Amino acid sequence: MPLLKKKNILITAGSTRGYLDAVRYITNTSTGRLGSEIALEAMRHGAVVTYIYGKDSLFPVIENRNDIRSAQLKLIEIETNKDLIGVLQKRLKNRRFDAVVHAMAVADYVPTRTKPNKTSSKKREWLVRLVKTPKVINIIRSTWPEALLVGFKLEVNRTKDDMIKTAKRFLSKSKADLIVANDYKYISHNRHIAYIVNGGRKVPKPLKSKKEIAKGIISYLENTLK
Repeated sequence: MPLLKKKNILITAGSTRGYLDAVRYITNTSTGRLGSEIALEAMRHGAVVTYIYGKDSLFPVIENRNDIRSAQLKLIEIETNKDLIGVLQKRLKNRRFDAVVHAMAVADYVPTRTKPNKTSSKKREWLVRLVKTPKVINIIRSTWPEALLVGFKLEVNRTKDDMIKTAKRFLSKSKADLIVANDYKYISHNRHIAYIVNGGRKVPKPLKSKKEIAKGIISYLENTLK
């Protein structure tokens, strides 16, 4: 029997948008590719996955697969931080999840206001004020306090030791069970180096692809969700 059979897992992936006006927005470079790999690996091991993904981000495709049933996947597309928080606090609030993998790169800052129309391109200058957004991982932890929580920490141009130290601090602050630490300079279409940090003293070994990261996360869930 697959070790994650009958386990319900919530996965967030991709990016969110912060609208400037009716047609323009700010976002980030997250594609949802890693989240898709994690979801596929979880379903191959029997899990039922609820997958929240940002608009135009990637999602797992399971058609014509013999190892995954359609009933194992529920897709929910969102666009903004507000959409995401609404889904978590209202639509899914009463759902039980055994684990949550929060891989979505949620916008840390969004415009203070969205102009209802299109801003004229004749303007020589457009000053935009941004405001910090709520930490979604904290909302997830408070909504599902009993679920195993996997978070991600992205850095830029940091050493391995710095990444791991930062991930350990974030692990404690977010009350997560596992943090995936990675650096943007080591992420590309074919490569993704990351370290799985769980608070132990053992120095984590590098995982060198999205498939390896997905396998590492799901292996942890299998060993813990018994």
